[in-house]
Amino acid sequence: MVTAIITAIVILAISGAALVIYYRSRSVKPGSSVAKSVSSIGSAEPLRMHKGESMAASAGAHQSSNSPLKDRLRPRYTALGVLIAGIFGSLSIKLWSMQVLSSGEYRAKSDENQLTTIKTPAARGRIYDTEGIVMVDNKITPAIVADAEVAQDRSVLMRLSALTGVPYAVVRQRILDTSGGAQAQREVSSDAKPRDVAFIAEHPDAFPGVSVQRRSKRVYPYKGLAGQVLGYTGTVTDAQLGAIPAGRDYQSGDEVGQSGVELTYDGYLFGSHGAKVVVSDVDGTVHEVRSETPPAQGSDLYLTISAKVQKIAEEELQSLIAPHGVIGGGTGTSGAVVAMEVDTGDVIAMASFPPFDPTHFVGGVSQDDWDRYNDKESSGSPLLNRCIAGQYPAASTFKAFTGMAGLHYGFADSSRSWNCTGRWTGFGESYGQNCWKLDGHGPISFRQAMVISCDTVFYEIAKNFYDSAPTLGMDAMANYVKEFGFGKKTGIELDGEGEGVVPTPEWKAKNWENAPEQGQWQPGDMSNMVIGQGNVIVTPLQMAVGYAGVATGKLPKPNLLKEVRNSSGEKVVGHEPEFTGEPDVRKSELETVRDALRGVAEEDASIPDLLSQYDYECACKTGTGEWAEHDGYAWFAMYAPYDKPKYVVTCVITEGGAGATAAAPIAAKVMDGCVKLGQGALDKELTPTEEITQSVPYHGTGAGRVD
Repeated sequence: MVTAIITAIVILAISGAALVIYYRSRSVKPGSSVAKSVSSIGSAEPLRMHKGESMAASAGAHQSSNSPLKDRLRPRYTALGVLIAGIFGSLSIKLWSMQVLSSGEYRAKSDENQLTTIKTPAARGRIYDTEGIVMVDNKITPAIVADAEVAQDRSVLMRLSALTGVPYAVVRQRILDTSGGAQAQREVSSDAKPRDVAFIAEHPDAFPGVSVQRRSKRVYPYKGLAGQVLGYTGTVTDAQLGAIPAGRDYQSGDEVGQSGVELTYDGYLFGSHGAKVVVSDVDGTVHEVRSETPPAQGSDLYLTISAKVQKIAEEELQSLIAPHGVIGGGTGTSGAVVAMEVDTGDVIAMASFPPFDPTHFVGGVSQDDWDRYNDKESSGSPLLNRCIAGQYPAASTFKAFTGMAGLHYGFADSSRSWNCTGRWTGFGESYGQNCWKLDGHGPISFRQAMVISCDTVFYEIAKNFYDSAPTLGMDAMANYVKEFGFGKKTGIELDGEGEGVVPTPEWKAKNWENAPEQGQWQPGDMSNMVIGQGNVIVTPLQMAVGYAGVATGKLPKPNLLKEVRNSSGEKVVGHEPEFTGEPDVRKSELETVRDALRGVAEEDASIPDLLSQYDYECACKTGTGEWAEHDGYAWFAMYAPYDKPKYVVTCVITEGGAGATAAAPIAAKVMDGCVKLGQGALDKELTPTEEITQSVPYHGTGAGRVD
C-alpha cells in the first residue's frame, strides 16, 4: 500500500510538470521576452519604432521573427510529450500490476510482517507424594519484563539495574536473549519485590518498554526433600530441541525437566502452549492482540514416595553424618537409604546424602554454583543419587545370596559343621584369608555363620565352587547370585542407574585386557566374592531388590509412579506391579536363609537391643565393606514383618565403620516409619517453607492404604 501511494505521487508530479511545460510553450506571444531576446540577436541595441510607422508593419515584423522559433521548438515538445506519456504509461501499468494482479501476494507479505504468534507457556503439572502432599508446586509471581528495544536504551538499563540489583551487563544480556522468541518480552527479574513493582507502576515514563507480568515458576515447598528423586527443571537445550520426543511441543526458552522425576515424566508434566497473535512492528514492539488461545497446564504426578518416611530417612542421615551441619562431622561422609514395598516394587523412600535443593535451579543456575555442586571435594557431589548411582562393596549383606548358592549346589546345608580358627588357607597360604574374628569361632553351623557373619564357612563354600569348575563352570556362583538382580540395572525410571559388578573370569579378563597376567582368574577372586568383597559392587537399590527376592521369591521392578491425573483431576495413567524374574531357588533354600536372617535380628550381639524399641519382627543382615585406609562401608539390609513381608529397607554409610552401629539404627527407624505408614499411624510433622497452592488427600491404594 505504501508503494502504491508513492507511485501515485510520482505520477502526479511528472504529469504536473508536463502540463506546466506545455502551457508555457502555448503562451509565447509577440513582444514577449522570448521574442524580444530572439529579435535582438545580432543587434547591439534594440530596434527603434519611428513615429508614424504603421501597426501592421510592426505586427508583421513580429510575426515574421517568432514563427521560425516555434518551428524549431515543436519537435522538442513532441519528444518530451512522448517521453512523459511513456513514463506515465509504464508507471500506470506497474501500479495496476501491484494493486490488481499481485494484490494477494503483497497483502500476505504485509500481514506476515505485521502479525506475529507469541507462545504463552503452560504451567507444569504438580508432583504429589503417595498421600497427596504437594512436593513440587507452581507459584504465580510478578516478573519484570522488557521489550527487545530496551537493550539499546542505556538510561533504562541503568535504572533497571539500580532497581533490581541485577548487574547492568546481566540486565542487558537477559533482554538480548531471544530464546523465548523475537517478539517475546524478556524476563529481567523473576519474583520481583513489591516495592520494585510499585516503583515501575508509578514511574512509567522512566521505564518505557518495561512492564510487570504474572508468571509461573517451580516451587519446592520442602526445599531439598527428595531432591535427587524429584530432580530439577531448566531451559531446554539445543540437544533436546534436536530430538523432541513425540507429543511434546518444545520451543526455545521452554522450561523442561533436566533430571529426576521432572525429566523422566516430563511428557506428563509439560503442558500445552497457548498462543497470542499480535500486531507488531519491525522492532518487535507489540501494538495489538488479535487473538489468544490459553495454555493448558500439564498433568499431575502422584508418586509412591512418602514425604513423611522420606523426611525420616533424610533426618537420620543428617544427624549421623553431619550433626553440626558439617559433612563428615559425625560418622561417615555420605550415605543412602532405600525403602520399598516387596510385593509391588513401590519405592517409599529414596534418600541420598549430601542432599541438594532444586530451588537453587529455578530460573537457571550460575556456572559457579554448577561447578560447586559437581565438586566432590567441596560439596560431596550432592547431585549424585547414591541410591541408584552409588556403587559399593556389598560386604557381608551379600552372604545371603552366596550362602543360598552354596545350599542350592549342595556345598552347604543345615546339618553340616565347619571349624573356624580365625585363619583360612584352603587355597594355600599364598591365598590365605582371615575371618573377622581373628581367634576364630570354633565349630560352627551354616545358620550360626550367617548370624554372626563368620567368613570361614563362606570361604569353604567358595572353594567348593572353585574345585567344581570342571563340571559346573567357573561362573556357577556368579550366575546364581545374578538371579537376584545383581550385575544389571533394576529398571527404575530414573537416569544414571549403575549396573554394579558380579565378577566372572570373562569380566576380569576384559577389565584387565591391557595386563593379561593380572586378568587371570585366581582362587582369591572366589574367596573375595563369596563374602561380598573384591570386585563385587552393588547399589543400595539392587540390594533392596535382592532382599525383596529373599522375602518373596520374586524380584519386583522398582517403581516411583503411582498414577497421573490431568488438570481436571481425572486419572489418565495408573501403574500395575511388574516383576523382572523369579530366582531359580528351592523353597527349602529360601526358608533356611530367611531363618538365618531372622536369627541376626534376634541373636546378634547388638541388633536385638536396637530392634527391641520397635513394634515389628524382621529379618536382617549387617555388613562392613573394606576400604583401604578408611573406615569402610557400613551396610544394613532388612525386611519386615517377618511372617508377612511388606517392606524392605537398605542403608549404606560411606566410611561409616561397622554396619551394626552406623547403618542399622537408620534402617530400623525408616522401617518403623514404613510400618506405621501402612497402619495409618505415622505422625511425622512436615513444615513447608513455601505457601502451597493445592494439597489433595489421596484415597487410592498403595503405601498409604489402611487395610
